[in-house]
Amino acid sequence: MSINESILYELKKISKSLEHIEALLEERLIGIDNPLPDEIEETEKYIKEKRAKKLELIKLERLFEE
Repeated sequence: MSINESILYELKKISKSLEHIEALLEERLIGIDNPLPDEIEETEKYIKEKRAKKLELIKLERLFEE
């Protein structure tokens, strides 16, 4: 396995973990538990940046195309 493949593999594992964390946050924000003030602030910041197109989601594979 090359270094790039190893890095890509590890990044995919991190991505899966983040998806799990995101699911937990969504549960919390839809009413199972009340969100904490810092969670509300970060959510609003994320939504604002997403609407302003300051965030760009790319596939991990694109990082290694060069």
